[in-house]
This record gives sequence, structure tokens and C-alpha cells, in this order.
Amino acid sequence: MEKKINERKSLLREAEKMNRQPRPRRQHSVFSGILTKIIIILILIMIMLGGGYFFFTKKLQPQKETNVLVVQNQLSYCQELVTLKYRYSDILSIKKTIALSKSFSIIKYTGIIRIGIEDITLSDIKVYNDGKSVKITLPEVSVLGNDITSQEVFDESHSIFVPITLDDVFVEIERSKQATLEELLDEGIMNEARESAKKVVQQIMLSAGFEEVIVV
Repeated sequence: MEKKINERKSLLREAEKMNRQPRPRRQHSVFSGILTKIIIILILIMIMLGGGYFFFTKKLQPQKETNVLVVQNQLSYCQELVTLKYRYSDILSIKKTIALSKSFSIIKYTGIIRIGIEDITLSDIKVYNDGKSVKITLPEVSVLGNDITSQEVFDESHSIFVPITLDDVFVEIERSKQATLEELLDEGIMNEARESAKKVVQQIMLSAGFEEVIVV
């Protein structure tokens, strides 16, 4: 009988010890669950960002490059872009005198000055706004030519002692041509040619389908 009583007391003491031990807090378990969810969400965000980066770099970049090639192809049709032509005429009087010998020639010539962009494919091209807009920075304009289109002798008188040679005529015409060009440059013909180039390129790009075209 006493043995059974002692066994019961021993069991009661063991039960009391177990009740005194601190139980694990549920808050720790809840915190761990929230942390796990946050980690999962961050991983999903990283995956989405990675996918977006892949899409923009692999899909949109080739599209932009294609648009730039379209622009370059359109501009290549007019690689040398002449935006201003100026036709002019002049009459030259060439005279030579040695002692009593005289020679002279009166010559009329017509020339044409061409100003524009020598190679428009060297333009800087930027396509943006999903291929709807383009900005083009043009190269500098320059004088592309100053050529004689016709030449006529009105009057002449030559002495065998003071001949007027073809070289004499060529020198005088070249001097007159250069003087005409310098006069036009002083009047701002280069600015006029550049503004004309902007308008031409803008119309080409609008015809190619761009909604906004900026040419500088």
C-alpha cells in the first residue's frame, strides 16, 4: 500500500516539474512565418525585375537599333545633300599692255555655287519614345562646289607681243569666282543652307513615319 502511495507522489512531483518548465512562445513562430513570407515576396520581385530587364534589353533594344537603321537608310538616299544652289554671272575684262602693244578680252561666264552637307550619313541619330520620335544632329554644312557652267568671249584683240593666254583667263575667272563666294559667305549663305538642310531632313523623317522629328 505504501509503495503505491509513494509511486503516486513521485508521479505528482514529475507532473509539477513539467508544469513549471516555460512553454515555447507562439510569437516566435508567428515572426518566423512573416519573415518567410517576406523572403518569398522579395525573391518573386527579383524574378520579375530580372524578367523585365531581359525583356527591355533583348526585345526593345533591337527595335531601337532597327529604327536607327531605318533612319540611316532613308538618309543614305541623299548622301550628299545639296540644300542651296546659287547661280551667278560676271563679265571680265582682261587687258595687257607693253609699250605700244595692247591685248584685251571681254569674257562673260556663268557659275553655280552648291552648298550643303557632304555626307549626311554621318549625322548623329537618336530614336526614342518607342520609335515614334527621332532627334538628328546634322554635320556642318560646307561649300560642295563652285563651278563654271558656261563661258563666252564677247570681244577681243590680241597682239603677238602681249598675248592673252588660257592661263590668264583661268586666273581671272578663278579670282572672280572666289570674290563672289566670299561675298555670299559674308551675307550668311551658310546659315541659310543649314536651315534648308534641317527642313529637308525633317520632311524625309516625317515621310518615314516618325511622329516627332527634331533636327539640329
